[in-house]
Amino acid sequence: HEGKDDVINAIQSGIVRGWLVRYRYGDARGRTRSGYLAPFRLAMYRHGLYAIGARLKAATDSIADAPLAVFAIERFEEAENLKEHTFQIPADTKVRDVLTGAFGPHLPDRAEPHQVVVQFSAEKAHLVSSREWHPTQEVTKLAQGRVRLTFLAPSLAPIVSWVLEWGPHARAIAPSALVKQVVHELDAARSQYPAS
Repeated sequence: HEGKDDVINAIQSGIVRGWLVRYRYGDARGRTRSGYLAPFRLAMYRHGLYAIGARLKAATDSIADAPLAVFAIERFEEAENLKEHTFQIPADTKVRDVLTGAFGPHLPDRAEPHQVVVQFSAEKAHLVSSREWHPTQEVTKLAQGRVRLTFLAPSLAPIVSWVLEWGPHARAIAPSALVKQVVHELDAARSQYPAS
């Protein structure tokens, strides 16, 4: 986060003092957007720092009606406190939902969570069984020492990369959208290499 001291300071001050932050931010597709953030929390995940809060189009918008957003600190181009615009975190805000489990801060991609089922090889069964990946998880022992992990996930995006990290030791079973995304990523990766 080199060179982002001013950004981090503005967000931390916003959290502590309840000040809105006016920002310019480069999204994952390289587009720059501007807006206002009511920062609720900072979170670390895999050496990344993230701001979580309500995203507003105008400084006068209602915090209660604003969508929850997750911002990677390194993508901020500018962040400035607006001391004249204060906010309070709404009582029904569920910041913990963004941070639940071992998959990093991600917003839900639909109203109901996904029922995720992933099967693991006997070689990795002990690693899967010995850790809490998600508070809703259930681990089931299968034949030949394999295990099946089942849990509820608010977003499939981090689950796809997590399944791929296990290589041949993990197989996505459900939901079908997860299976399709994993297969698509595998096919795309394989296309980078010439046929042998």
